[in-house]
Amino acid sequence: MSNPREIAHTFFSEIATLSLATCSDDKPWAATVFFAADKNLNLYFVSDHRTRHGRDITTNERVAATVNPEVDNWHDVRGLQIEGRVEVVTGALRLKALALYLQKFPQIDALYASPKSENEETIAKRLQAANIYRIQPDLIRVIDNEQGFGYREEFDPRDPE
Repeated sequence: MSNPREIAHTFFSEIATLSLATCSDDKPWAATVFFAADKNLNLYFVSDHRTRHGRDITTNERVAATVNPEVDNWHDVRGLQIEGRVEVVTGALRLKALALYLQKFPQIDALYASPKSENEETIAKRLQAANIYRIQPDLIRVIDNEQGFGYREEFDPRDPE
């Protein structure tokens, strides 16, 4: 088995979406969002603050997330389970996060830079106005049924390698 950090980096580079779990007023919620990751395993996603998960985040910074490929056989289940804190990024960090995001999704970068229709202009404007959030994981659990049913290995990405 490879190093769990390397596995996390691989999943973060190869998979486009994560499932984000939030909770507010004792009411849980889940949403699928596109994301990008930095070298420190922080995750960045773009969302409107008016979404349910955006509203939840304003009252509870604690989140959970999963990153995994879709499979149709339980033997093939593998992925990442994540818990951490989320915040809106601003200033220079927002610009860096947006650059990471647009690098991972060149189709969004093209739309953002040069919208070709009224619909694309609307999307580009919303992207400019949307919040960019950073998830700072406290724990990442690698799961991999190919290693054996229920296999898991956890690490704290804040710990030095």
